[in-house]
Amino acid sequence: MLKGLILCFIVLFVQLAVLNVVDARLYNSQDARQVSTTMVTPHREKEGEDDMKQS
Repeated sequence: MLKGLILCFIVLFVQLAVLNVVDARLYNSQDARQVSTTMVTPHREKEGEDDMKQS
């Protein structure tokens, strides 16, 4: 029974290591594709709000 438990933990840690490597590769490839930057444009105020602020 102890051998089976140890084997389960070994398989678990191997799976976690493999998933960690796969996740790191996928994350790095997404970073390489998303190089372009986006510009944030300010919101225009509505015309009615301009009139209210001026008075």
